[in-house]
Amino acid sequence: MEDKDLISIVTPVYGDKKLVRMLYDRILMALSNLDVDFEIIMVNDACPYGSGEEIENLAKEDKRVKFIDLSRNFGQHYAIKAGIDNANGDWVVVMDCDLQDNPEDIPRLYAKAKEGYNVVFGKRINRKESFLKKILSKTASVIGSLLTPYKVDKQQGNFCMLSQKVVAELKQFNEQNFIFSTMIAWLGYEIGWVEIIQEERIIGCSGYNFLKGFKHFMYLSISNSNKPLVFAAYCAFIMFFLCFGFVGKLVFDYWFLSKPMLGWTSLMVSIFLIGGLLFAYLSILGLYIGQIFRATKSRPLYIIKRKMNLD
Repeated sequence: MEDKDLISIVTPVYGDKKLVRMLYDRILMALSNLDVDFEIIMVNDACPYGSGEEIENLAKEDKRVKFIDLSRNFGQHYAIKAGIDNANGDWVVVMDCDLQDNPEDIPRLYAKAKEGYNVVFGKRINRKESFLKKILSKTASVIGSLLTPYKVDKQQGNFCMLSQKVVAELKQFNEQNFIFSTMIAWLGYEIGWVEIIQEERIIGCSGYNFLKGFKHFMYLSISNSNKPLVFAAYCAFIMFFLCFGFVGKLVFDYWFLSKPMLGWTSLMVSIFLIGGLLFAYLSILGLYIGQIFRATKSRPLYIIKRKMNLD
């Protein structure tokens, strides 16, 4: 008899503890008609809302629930990395715990993967977000695609299925700025897509506010490319030629048209413009130096405080 595939569902948990039990029940229902074995790896990212205790209770009730408790809040992508590093499945599903990704779509991802794909992502066709957030997401995806070597798709989240081969390669990554989606893009495997409907958040609100989203976007840009530095260099050259042309115009007006030199206003505008560009360039350079500083310390990406139902 052919062995059944083992599917590992990895989910980072940072939210209301009621979501933990709801997620567990829906995963069981979604996989009930699928001829596979499965394990559910729930990574508690130091959630302050009692989710850790709820996962522990589930792990005691069902040995298929694997509990990883991180020592502090390391962030969503590092929690995903912790789950992937402890996954033993032939296929690994990565999904958020907020139930905006439907566990009922896992069989569809599995069916697509069986067509020969090592990576299958869910493509969100109707994101339940405000108009402003949709505009910001679209802007970030366009700029991100320009500043990184990869196409940033606003319809792509973390919900995906990965083959054991891809997971084995991801386990080798130990970068301080581990961003899950860009690591997958870097591997270069052909991606299969399954259209999914993103549901509204049942409980609570997103942990990503504007400042956190902007910080994530900045690290996404500088961690995967030197394009921001190249862009800053282009801006410097453009400013140099503009200033050179402006000086030439002033000299021409003074000597040949007998026009007086422009005064305080033009001087202050020039100072603020050039000063702003210099500080922007230094800030970008500082971010890269900061990444080098983090990398040279070689600290682990996460610390596991305790495990349950894992070897």
